[in-house]
Amino acid sequence: MSRAVNASHVLLILAGLLLGAAPADAQNLPVKEMTDQAQTLASDDLGVEVPLPPAQAAEPAPDAKADLVVAPIPISNPAFGTGIAGAAVLYYNPNKADQPWVTGLGGGYTSTDSWGAGVFHRMSDTHDRVRFVGFAGYGQANLNFYGIGPNAGSAGVSIKLHDEAFAGLADAQVRIFDKGFLSHLYVGARLLYMDLDSTIKVPLPGRPDLEPPALERNSAIGMIGPSFTFDKRDNATNPRKGVYVTGSLLYGASWLGSDFGHHKFELGANAYFPLGRTTVLGIRKQACSVSDDAPYYDLCLFGQHGDLRGYETGRYRDGASWAIQAELRQHLFGKLGGVAFFGVGGIAEDAGAIWKHSTVLTSGGVGIRYLASKDANVNLRADIAWGKDGAAFYFGIGEAF
Repeated sequence: MSRAVNASHVLLILAGLLLGAAPADAQNLPVKEMTDQAQTLASDDLGVEVPLPPAQAAEPAPDAKADLVVAPIPISNPAFGTGIAGAAVLYYNPNKADQPWVTGLGGGYTSTDSWGAGVFHRMSDTHDRVRFVGFAGYGQANLNFYGIGPNAGSAGVSIKLHDEAFAGLADAQVRIFDKGFLSHLYVGARLLYMDLDSTIKVPLPGRPDLEPPALERNSAIGMIGPSFTFDKRDNATNPRKGVYVTGSLLYGASWLGSDFGHHKFELGANAYFPLGRTTVLGIRKQACSVSDDAPYYDLCLFGQHGDLRGYETGRYRDGASWAIQAELRQHLFGKLGGVAFFGVGGIAEDAGAIWKHSTVLTSGGVGIRYLASKDANVNLRADIAWGKDGAAFYFGIGEAF
């Protein structure tokens, strides 16, 4: 297995472990971002933003020796600012399975004096019928809190919160069918735990309404529920055609240490269409709904998972959100490519109001791609996007979706 492929693996895993190298920004604390990204580290397993290279290009042979790789990466997004991260990732195959086992650890720091560290493990059985992803991490962040609802986001008035949190995630999925259309479907269960200690670092005089309740600022959530992945893409890192859908429905459980009994539904669907030999159209749809007893940090956050670029994640938050975006991807010359994207979405008080009473937001932008690894088919990504509140810059590994 080539060192170029290994380095790309490291960067992709690191992007998911840390503070926003992946397209999803933050949920007002870095370890929650890590947890969300841990769900997306292995695109063949759980998520959409930080896919691993395709098996035929990047996975070692079943008898390959263990391989340890260390690499750095710059990171930048509107919520956390700009910084640097690093990780060490070990590839090994103890049971000579179709997919290797991957264990990694990493940490990073950004210009907002935010930092995080975490460990990650991915494994599957011999015939890739059962897949497991686990993650645990700790982080601190200094981020803006604008309040809840569209009016709060539009006003642009915020307080600064200092968040400290520990989080862990485990997800196991099983492929039930070996042939046919449903052979691309994995179903299973996901468990999430997070303990948050948040303090108001910079209050706003005369605006106590902006301050989250003390009970929520020092609380824990423990959630469990079903999850699924359907993956029919032709390539995991840079697809030209196919469909990719993920979803989960998690419930708060006191027996897991949760202070809240809320539930949360998330669904993401991507489709890819080749328009020419060097041109691809990507479409992404996203939906989120959470019950009204959810804490402020686990609401639906507009701009999360790259939906939509151009918005600081957490500025617009409420009980429900949706987004649809399209991205035109064009190879230019050599290792360079360009993209243009546009999207529309919105937030609402709850799922029942999402169609008639959404606050609609739009964004668009352009970006440059540089092929970091030809073998792994992985791009470096630099985007500038414009939303309702101005422009935002993103830098990371892999495509936005």
